[in-house]
Amino acid sequence: MDFKKNNILMLFKYLLFFFYFSAVYQTLCFAFNVSGFIGLRESFYASFLWLVPVLLFQKYSKRLALIIGVISWIGSLPSLFYFFIYKQEFSQSVIYIIFESNIVESNEFLHTYFSWWMIPAFIVYSVIPYFFWKRLDNINLVISKKLILVPLFLFISTASFAKGYIFGTSKFDSSVNRQMTRMQSATPWNIVFGYINYKKVLDDMEELLAKNSTLPPVENLKDSSSNVNTIVLVIGESTNRNRMSLYGYERDTTPRLNKMKDDLVVFKNVYSPRPYTIEVLQQALTFADEKHPNMYLKKVNLLNIMKQAGYETYWITNQQTQTKRNTMLTTFSKMVDHQVYLNNNRRQNSSSYDEVVLKPFNDVLNDKEVKKKFIVVHLLGTHSRYDYRYPEKFAKFSGLKVSDKLDEKKTETYNNYDNAVYYNDYVVSNLINDVKKLDTSASLLYLSDHGEEVYDDVNKLKMGRNEYAPTDSMYTVPFIIYGNKKYRETNDYNKMKALTNRYFSSSDLIYTFSDFAKLRYDSLDLSRSILSEDFVQRPIYIGDPENKKPLRNLLKNPFVYEKIKLQS
Repeated sequence: MDFKKNNILMLFKYLLFFFYFSAVYQTLCFAFNVSGFIGLRESFYASFLWLVPVLLFQKYSKRLALIIGVISWIGSLPSLFYFFIYKQEFSQSVIYIIFESNIVESNEFLHTYFSWWMIPAFIVYSVIPYFFWKRLDNINLVISKKLILVPLFLFISTASFAKGYIFGTSKFDSSVNRQMTRMQSATPWNIVFGYINYKKVLDDMEELLAKNSTLPPVENLKDSSSNVNTIVLVIGESTNRNRMSLYGYERDTTPRLNKMKDDLVVFKNVYSPRPYTIEVLQQALTFADEKHPNMYLKKVNLLNIMKQAGYETYWITNQQTQTKRNTMLTTFSKMVDHQVYLNNNRRQNSSSYDEVVLKPFNDVLNDKEVKKKFIVVHLLGTHSRYDYRYPEKFAKFSGLKVSDKLDEKKTETYNNYDNAVYYNDYVVSNLINDVKKLDTSASLLYLSDHGEEVYDDVNKLKMGRNEYAPTDSMYTVPFIIYGNKKYRETNDYNKMKALTNRYFSSSDLIYTFSDFAKLRYDSLDLSRSILSEDFVQRPIYIGDPENKKPLRNLLKNPFVYEKIKLQS
């Protein structure tokens, strides 16, 4: 073979080397029918970009390939192992979660999902490109060839941008965004552009915080509640209502709430729109919904409205990710008058149980100087790892047999989740009892941000949350209202109880909570309040609004699954 052919063949070897780090994952997605052929195609085109520095600095081409290969190898691992665990595509929401997590949370995740076979898979995946790289040689093309190939490879790898902006009429920003979307099929661009998008959302949230006080308030706001009033919003975490005995689960996981159920308004058919905390709260606390997911940036939210109504506002949280770190979730807490951050540890572990919220909550409740209080309590709830969510004395279900379908590790996880629900019952019931003791009007609304799949479906036996492989357990959430004796003097409790079979999405929480607080304003749509006589049943949408697939309407397309049968 002559020298020129050798160079062209070597360039092709370089291309295959760079493509390898995207091709393995994309081939798996295609083979398992997770995604179409487009991911393979786009990642192949994107791999041509790495040939440009190889050609420009061909004297060091093999060294450059090593550096690019290491970067691509590192960038490919999250998507590859995500596929190993979930058999699903690595989505933008997952990238957000990665950047929102700390090292200890990542360790908890690995501890939960790690399987022995991942080690040999990792070794094989890593060794193949190393031997591939060993067989590469430096390129030695004449300048005329470089002048042809460099622009050609640039065009192939950035064709979407070139066609739209250079040769077309598209604007620069839209062309860049379209190119980024195309290249996100390839590693490490999925992580790089994912981080850029994540930072943009963070900047949007910071901008929202900066201009929040300048957003126009709701018009013609009227408050018909008592002049001395306390309203509490308790936000749980990862709690599937179908694992609560209050909702019919066969294990007695909520004995305290069961005892007070006659005093509770327990809604049976409430769903979260998404299985991720941040995305849910961006809708639940604002006028955003699945059809208008960015509305939280343009209008005031529930926290603003409660302040406008004259309430002193509080945010009490045991969420570790809401400490001093600049996360999207922290933005909401900064909008209230007073913040109480209780989990300032570096580790999201057993040293910060949810009972830590009880004392500061009680202190705020009993502050006689403040007449109108709106208190948000954000719990860690039943967030994984579940064995970190409860003290040892609440390990009620540890060691119990679940089903022959579950091995020892899965059985332990299943039981740990029930223990976490059992402890969550203790915390929530204590919050309710504290509200009950007040001699002034006080009410509480409790819901979980989303649910969690913990081996509930016998045909899937999966754990965790993934909206691209959705299950019923990820979206079914508890939704409970309590009002104390003084509250019931001016509110029809029995009327509320007659409404508990309505189907409702927590994306419309702002309308229900405004109604619950007896607020009225021009933009309040009471047909979206589960408590209102004007309520109109709407589709219960779940899914990623940014994804090309249509949102799923649970009323028309409910989940069909076989619930795991517990052994006695």
